[in-house]
Amino acid sequence: MKPSAIQHAIGRRLAAIPGAPIIVVPNETTTAPAVPYLILQPRSRADLDPTLAGSDGYTEGSTIVMVVVALNSRTTAADDLAAEIKAAFPKAARFEGVTVRQSSVLTGYPDAVSWRVPVQIDWIA
Repeated sequence: MKPSAIQHAIGRRLAAIPGAPIIVVPNETTTAPAVPYLILQPRSRADLDPTLAGSDGYTEGSTIVMVVVALNSRTTAADDLAAEIKAAFPKAARFEGVTVRQSSVLTGYPDAVSWRVPVQIDWIA
């Protein structure tokens, strides 16, 4: 699968979450939307093939979905949205050629203007 196909599949599943906020994709010309919003960040990718003949290749990697909320507005809104995202990507879920290995909510942190909670989605395609 092409990297764009994987990212689009994950993005469509993310957008299908009821009440999902705007999804921002890196390297697109845009100004940051009003919070809350999500940033879809491909993190790593490896093309693998355990056979000598090159006949059984697959790709595995991970994507980070960054939940962004207002700074100093408590963490509960970001934590709840991160939990919804994790629930939308359960282990062994299959969609559009992508299989979820696992998803995890990581530790939130502040930046200069917002509070961010990353959700890591590990996948195979």
